[in-house]
Amino acid sequence: MKIPFSEISSTGARYTLNNLTVPCDKRDFELQGPIELSCSLQRKGKDRVVLQGMVQAILLLRCSRCLAGFPFQVHANMQLIYELVDAEHCHLKEVDLSAGELDVIELLEPVLDLEDVARQQLYMALPVRQICSEQCLGICPECGNNLNDSTCDCKRDKKNSPFDVLAALKNKEK
Repeated sequence: MKIPFSEISSTGARYTLNNLTVPCDKRDFELQGPIELSCSLQRKGKDRVVLQGMVQAILLLRCSRCLAGFPFQVHANMQLIYELVDAEHCHLKEVDLSAGELDVIELLEPVLDLEDVARQQLYMALPVRQICSEQCLGICPECGNNLNDSTCDCKRDKKNSPFDVLAALKNKEK
């Protein structure tokens, strides 16, 4: 849903989108149902809009250890400032920014795309370590068996470590 700046009042307007679907890369995550976006938009001057709200969704992520899919609930609050910039401002130049200006998202057109806002917030909410549980055992490097589901009979030979020499010296001193 695209909202032009001209339709946003200075007193604010509330938007609730319940069955929102956004394009996402299946390698990152899959949606498990619709995305819910609830926000208020308030115009500050002729070329600035403040967005406050939240996005909720359930994503299907892939565990980095065992490669199994697991659900991940997103409930992200957001406060964003969008500002329309003119063409001459877009050229690269050295600028000193204040702390307040670092949170401003610059737009080339006076249109706010709520689907794109939701997609960006979902990506921002992704965990750095995508692990199904802290107790996840991962997969066997020999046979590829998921060690959370069953055990395997593969021998896991201890690889030679460059620290084996240090361990031998430490044991020799004892």
